[in-house]
Amino acid sequence: MRSVRHLLASALAAALTLGVVVGLPTAASAAETYPRPGSGSWEIQGRGWGHGIGMSQWGAQGAALQGLTHRQILGFYYPGTSVGSVGNSTLQVRLMAHQDTGSVTLWAPQGANRLQVAGAGNTTRTYAGGYVTVDRADDNRFWVRHTRANGSAGPVHAFTAPELTVTARNSDNDNLGAVVGSSSSRGTWYRGTIQLVRENSTLFDVRNHVALEQYLRGVVPHESPSYWEMDALKAQAVAARSYVLAEIAGNSAGLTCDTTSCQVYRGRAVVNRAGAVVTPQEFASTNTAVAETSGEVRTYGGSVAFTQFSSTNGGWSKASTRPYLVAKRDPYTGTAPGDTRTTWTDRLSVSTVEAYCPSNGRLRNLVITKRDGNGAFGGRITEARVECDTGNRTLTNARFDLFSEWWRVTPPPTGFFLSNTLGAEAEIVFQYGRDGDQVLIGDWDGNRTDTITLRRGKTFHVSNTLRGGDADYSFPYGRANDVILIGDWDGDGRDSIAVRRGREYHIRNDNRSGPAQRVITYGHANDDVLVGDWNGDGRDTLAVRRGSVYHVKNSLTGGDADAVITYGRAGDDVIVGDWNGDRRDTFGVRRGNVYHLKNSISGGDADRVVTFGRASDEVLVGDWNGDRRDTLGLRRLS
Repeated sequence: MRSVRHLLASALAAALTLGVVVGLPTAASAAETYPRPGSGSWEIQGRGWGHGIGMSQWGAQGAALQGLTHRQILGFYYPGTSVGSVGNSTLQVRLMAHQDTGSVTLWAPQGANRLQVAGAGNTTRTYAGGYVTVDRADDNRFWVRHTRANGSAGPVHAFTAPELTVTARNSDNDNLGAVVGSSSSRGTWYRGTIQLVRENSTLFDVRNHVALEQYLRGVVPHESPSYWEMDALKAQAVAARSYVLAEIAGNSAGLTCDTTSCQVYRGRAVVNRAGAVVTPQEFASTNTAVAETSGEVRTYGGSVAFTQFSSTNGGWSKASTRPYLVAKRDPYTGTAPGDTRTTWTDRLSVSTVEAYCPSNGRLRNLVITKRDGNGAFGGRITEARVECDTGNRTLTNARFDLFSEWWRVTPPPTGFFLSNTLGAEAEIVFQYGRDGDQVLIGDWDGNRTDTITLRRGKTFHVSNTLRGGDADYSFPYGRANDVILIGDWDGDGRDSIAVRRGREYHIRNDNRSGPAQRVITYGHANDDVLVGDWNGDGRDTLAVRRGSVYHVKNSLTGGDADAVITYGRAGDDVIVGDWNGDRRDTFGVRRGNVYHLKNSISGGDADRVVTFGRASDEVLVGDWNGDRRDTLGLRRLS
C-alpha cells in the first residue's frame, strides 16, 4: 500500500493569491476544465505539426545534422522494418483541384510542338500551338475545342471514349508530359501523361499517370525543404516511395492524390500560357536524393511498409495501427535550426469550439477528458467535451484547426504546477485557494492519488481532486499555531492529520474534529520532523533530523530510533518520497531548484538528481496520478 510524502513541517507555510481553475492533464488524472474566457479566445501552448505518426520530418533533419545516415533515420522512425527494393512502376495520381470537373484547359510546355489527345480505338487528334478546352457538356461525350495561338477558334472534336490520354510531344515524338491549366495564364506541367476519366454524363476526373521515380521528384521538395541535409532528403525519398506504394496497395482503385490527404505532389513546374517555366517544382538536391535511393523502400513482413510521416511530432511520436508505427520519445525532433512547430503558441477562439455545441448552443466550458500520456502536458488530447447551455458533446478529435491535437491552454504565471515524472515539465497546472493558506498534501479518500488540503487557522479544507473551486469538505482541528503533519498512521490507505506540540504528537486516523486518538512522545522539541513509510509496511511513522543526521522510527512509539543515517548537508531543505515505487519512502535534499534523491535509507551519493522549477518556489511532493511513484510539484508566488 502507498503512503504519502511531505516536506519538513517548518517549510509548509507560504502565501499565494489563487482563484479559478485553469486546467489539468494526463489520461490517468482529472479532467482539464477551461471556462469560456471573457476575451473570446484562449492562449494556447502546443507541440507538433500534423498527426505525429512515423517519421518526423524536422526530426529527420535534426538526426541528419547529428550525423545519422538516411537508413539509420528510417530505422529509428520505423523500428522493425528492413531495406527493400522495387521497380519503377507507373502511378495514377488524382489531381484534386480537377476532380468531378466539367471542364479543363490543357497545353504543351516549351520544347513541345504539339498536343496529342487520344481516345478509344486509337483515335488521336493533334493540336499545334494554343490550347485545348475539354468538357462533357453534350451527349455524354468528351468535347475537345482547340484555340489557336492567335486566339482564333480551331477545330472541335467529340470523343465517345470513357477516358482520354493527353501528351505533349516534340519533333522527335518524345513525350514531354502536358500542362494542366489552373488559371487563364498559369498551369502545372506534369511528367508522364494526363488522363481524363469519365465520372458521369457531365463530369470527369483529371489524373496524372507518371513513373514512380519521376513522381518522387515532384514530391520530395514539397515534403522536405530542398536545402536540407542530403540524408534527411534521402530519408524523405524512401519514406515517400514506400508510403505511396503501400497506399496504392491498400485501396481497390489503385490511386493516390496530390494533397496532404496522401502526400504533396506538385509536378514538374508552374508554366505560363507559352509553356515557359515560371516556378520550378523540382530541384537538383531532391532529384539527387531520389536518384541515389532509386527503388529503395522500407519493408515489413515481406510487404512495403506504410511509412507515414508528418512535419514534426513535437518530441514524441504517436502510435498507429502498424507494429512499426509506435509511440516513442524522439531525441532528434526540436534540435534542427529553423524548427518553429515542435513547440508553438497560438490562439483558439471560442467561436471555433462553440461550433460543436449541440443545437447551436452557447459554450460554457471546454473540458479535456483524456490524453495519451506521452510527453509534455500529459500528451496528445484523445478526448474532449464541450459543455454548452444546450447540452454536452464528446469529441474524439480536439485539433480545432490548430497545428496538432497536442496542446493546452497556457497556464497562469502563478498557482500549482505538478509533474507526473521526475522531470522538468509540469503536466498539471491550476489555481486554488487564498492568500495565507497553508498547503498540505495527502490521499484523503484512499484512491491512491494525492491532492491538496488548505489550512486556514485551525480549519482544514479538503479537496479530493487536483483542481480549483470549492473544497469537498472542511473540518476544524487543533489550534491555529499547531505544527501539522500528514500521514497514513493506521495503514488504511487514507491520510489524516497529526499536530505537533514540542515533542508530543497528537494523531487522528480520520479527518474529523475531536480529541486525538493517539498521543506519542519522540525526539526533542527543536528537531525537524519528517513523515514517511520507511520500511514499506503501509504505515507512516516519524523521523527527526538534527543537522545532517536522521533518526528514523518504524513504529509510532517513543524510544530510540530504529535507524540513524547521515545524508546531505545541515543547511539542506529536506523532502520525503517514494521515488522508485518500491513502497518505501526515502529522503531527498533540495538546493535551489536542484533535488538530490535517494532510493534507500542510507548515506552516500544521490541516486538521482533532478532540476525542477525555481529556487523561490514552494516545493510539494505527491503521487499525482496514482502510479505509486512520488514526484514533484510546486506552488509559485507572483
